[in-house]
Amino acid sequence: MITAAVAELEQSLRQLLPPLPEIKRVWVGFSGGLDSTVLLWLASRVIPAEQIQALYINHNLQKQADKWHQHCAAICQPIGVSFSAISVSPKSSSENDARDARYQAFESQLTKGDLLLLGHHQDDQAETVLMRLFRGASVVGLAGMPQQRPLGEGRLLRPLLNVPRLTLEKIARDAGLVWVEDPSNAQNQYLRNWVRNELGELLSQRWPGWSSRLAQSAVNFEQAADLHRELALIDAQGEFTNPLPLSAAVRARPNRLENLIYYWLREQGTQVSSRRQLEDLQAIACVQESAVGRWTLGEASVHLYREQLWYEATPIATQQTVRLRLEPGCSCLSSGVLEAELADFGLPFGAEVELRGRQPGDRLNLGLGHQSVKKFMNDKKLPPWLRDSWPLIVLEGEIISIVGVWSSAEALQPGGLQLKWLR
Repeated sequence: MITAAVAELEQSLRQLLPPLPEIKRVWVGFSGGLDSTVLLWLASRVIPAEQIQALYINHNLQKQADKWHQHCAAICQPIGVSFSAISVSPKSSSENDARDARYQAFESQLTKGDLLLLGHHQDDQAETVLMRLFRGASVVGLAGMPQQRPLGEGRLLRPLLNVPRLTLEKIARDAGLVWVEDPSNAQNQYLRNWVRNELGELLSQRWPGWSSRLAQSAVNFEQAADLHRELALIDAQGEFTNPLPLSAAVRARPNRLENLIYYWLREQGTQVSSRRQLEDLQAIACVQESAVGRWTLGEASVHLYREQLWYEATPIATQQTVRLRLEPGCSCLSSGVLEAELADFGLPFGAEVELRGRQPGDRLNLGLGHQSVKKFMNDKKLPPWLRDSWPLIVLEGEIISIVGVWSSAEALQPGGLQLKWLR
């Protein structure tokens, strides 16, 4: 019998899903636990079975993992859902390392047009918000887990995020579903388990229904975070460019500047490692118009130069000397990628040239005189940390181009090539 709760969940899933013809494959993260078991059962009622792929992740942290693998495979067979499993090796047994390994495994399977369904529910969301609150998270963190977001080449969707665990348990029992219980869920040395088993019980005694209200707070924080991002986008003059110009008006308002830097870094795919680091960057950019600075964020770095913020995802390697033939296409360099396109006027097509970084004593023939490459780069305000890596094109011993910045007028020809350096 289809209960009202099941019918409501089916309708909700249909509304959340993109049109089925647009989905290449629907992956379901399937651990065999209550939430993923209900999710797989629900998905099989809404989505054609041949379009679903259940995926079990073995973290190699529990001795029962192989039995759970067999259980999951047995559940999938009678409903006609394809099943696969991946074994991962987290750096440690910590919650964070296990989660990182799991999401890397999910991402490795997704291709363009794929959708991944995960079974996080309302209680999970409330626990997430509570833990982040204790850690002093921003409004973005307090928004909890997003219901959907990009993941690799596909998308991630959490259809049960607004559903209490008790509702899922009732649905599972009414439908006669069988699931496994992870004994580690009772081990309170893991923070989430302690929040669920100890703190959650205490809160329920004083504030029954606290988890649903905290989950609603996550929605409120998400709306606030959206407004903060909109404000940052206004201060970024409509686009989070790299480099990012810092206007005098924004620099004069520390809170606005800090908000702009925070969302700009998120747009670049990273976050500050500490609140102090964000405050330091904001303080210097706010007070000193001519400030210069560098901050490391893991492998990435942020540079402040000439009232602009520059983000470098990886360290820039010094350009090594190579020989190449100028022709359309892309060439991999030690410092990035050289892109060459046909143009009405450009560097000589087919020329055999040397590509290298700058060297002491390098000079340019500017037509009306010569100038050192060092002074030319300084006059052009090229970022200092990129100058040793910036590729130069040398033909018959003479520098004919600083890629993307300058080319010798004498070297340009009709139907030549336009060069671009991609870092």
